[in-house]
Amino acid sequence: MATNGILYLSNQDVKKVLDLGRAIEITEQALRDHSEGRVIWSTPEDLAIKPDQGWQSWVTGCALVTSPVAGFRIRSIKAAGGSRDPSRPARGPRRILVLSDREGGEICAIIDEDWCHAVRTAAAAAVACRLLGRKGSSIMAMLGAGDTARAAVPVMAKAFPLKEIRVTSRTPESRQNYAKEIGEEYDLNIRSVDSTEEALKGADLVVSATTTSTPFVKDNWLGEGITIYSIGKHQEMDSDVYKKADKFVVDSWEHCKNKSDLQRMLKEKFLSEKDLYAELPEILAGKKPARQSERERIFIRAIGLVNQDIAMADHIYRAALEKGIGTQLPY
Repeated sequence: MATNGILYLSNQDVKKVLDLGRAIEITEQALRDHSEGRVIWSTPEDLAIKPDQGWQSWVTGCALVTSPVAGFRIRSIKAAGGSRDPSRPARGPRRILVLSDREGGEICAIIDEDWCHAVRTAAAAAVACRLLGRKGSSIMAMLGAGDTARAAVPVMAKAFPLKEIRVTSRTPESRQNYAKEIGEEYDLNIRSVDSTEEALKGADLVVSATTTSTPFVKDNWLGEGITIYSIGKHQEMDSDVYKKADKFVVDSWEHCKNKSDLQRMLKEKFLSEKDLYAELPEILAGKKPARQSERERIFIRAIGLVNQDIAMADHIYRAALEKGIGTQLPY
């Protein structure tokens, strides 16, 4: 890493160097690396300051065995859930990546994570749905219209020939704006719909990325052959979905079981590890079959893994150096 100082990359800088198709490849490889032990995780895995009100601060990190880098995600999360307060404009990023060179120990990059985290999350959904979705999937339901959703649909469109995308969200304004803006920017057929049930009817693929703390997707709304990817902070699907899906899959059981929904279901003994069909890396590695029938309903609950973020940051940093993008902060 030939640079004298720390490279700062803003959100706009990241957008200049991060290709959506390449992001899918990086995320898939990161899942394989996790499966095959090519990640050195931070200890403890999460360091958090969690006041009951206001904003919480979280730090997670890892080192990559496949590249001489280590890094940390530093992010703020609203204690009460939900998105940022629009009455108070953001004064800076609420999520950053700090990347270091393991060969010399130097901090080499500070990266605004807003866009690349959304893209990484979307890329993970694309990898999972490409692996488990039925052939010819062309109708997608997007539940949520926030930052992650703004990356999810364009990334999924790189992986699938999407003929129609239905988006629904908490407010009519957010979903209508989403359909217009993202549809025009990426030349996609996106339709705003007024209910979750309408969005799901006949859908092949579902990505759910909301901040709600109340489940809002009913099991009987999910048709045969559907593939659902849930990345929300809290439980988005009715509990029956976890039990009645033909295949219940997670990206990492060790990490995902600490999410609030799974933690509660395990504690109440409603769910156990026996209900889990597989982890995504197991399916990627061919240790367990992927979809075995066009009629299977497959539910994927994901948490997202920090090695995906650090692998993405490594790629962004190297691409920015090659293109001369970013702001150099001298030692």
